[in-house]
Amino acid sequence: MVNKKNGFTRRAMMLVLPLAILTTSTGCIRQMAQLLYVIKGHEVPADYDGLEDSRIAVVCVSDASAYGPDTLTYSIARNVSVKLAKGLKDTEIVGPAKVENWIDRNGWDPVEATTLGEDLEADKVLVIEIGSYSIHDGVTLHKGSADLTCTVYDVKKDGQVSYVHGPEVFSFPKNGRPSIQSSDRQFEAFFLARLTDRITRLFVMSDKMDTFANDAIMN
Repeated sequence: MVNKKNGFTRRAMMLVLPLAILTTSTGCIRQMAQLLYVIKGHEVPADYDGLEDSRIAVVCVSDASAYGPDTLTYSIARNVSVKLAKGLKDTEIVGPAKVENWIDRNGWDPVEATTLGEDLEADKVLVIEIGSYSIHDGVTLHKGSADLTCTVYDVKKDGQVSYVHGPEVFSFPKNGRPSIQSSDRQFEAFFLARLTDRITRLFVMSDKMDTFANDAIMN
């Protein structure tokens, strides 16, 4: 007859002993964490994966009166377009200059998203709306802040809205950064990079460790 009690004890010891060894060694724990990262990583799925296998037009508009269409909005549209092209499979991006030229000729209103998509032969139109844009928090701190809304229009479905994110207040860095440490231009470059990363992560699988690393640069 099998001694169930002894069998249970042996199985418990087989589980507890390795755990006890690991918990008594900080180095082992660190190595185990690194191993798990190599095996699995820290992948974060896209919030919306419907942009793959599509031709996409990226539009960025802003009510920030201090910025014209060739500065803030064009930079965001261009950078997001590049990141989407790199991160999505079988996806074609309409050139940002073509999108900007279309808006210059026809003006812009959200109801025109379908027309823009049809004219530029896009399957989907991603509209990025930026509001209340700022890179200062008082006189002595740099802190980027922008109201962000992203909307995806499906041109093949008569302009049906297939995804909406926001409005979200995106700010970076969390506690600000002394203005004397960088010029307005330098800080804004960092902030726009983080903002475009945030937008891209809505549509492309990302690695959480990359986000931590980027945040650590400015905090």
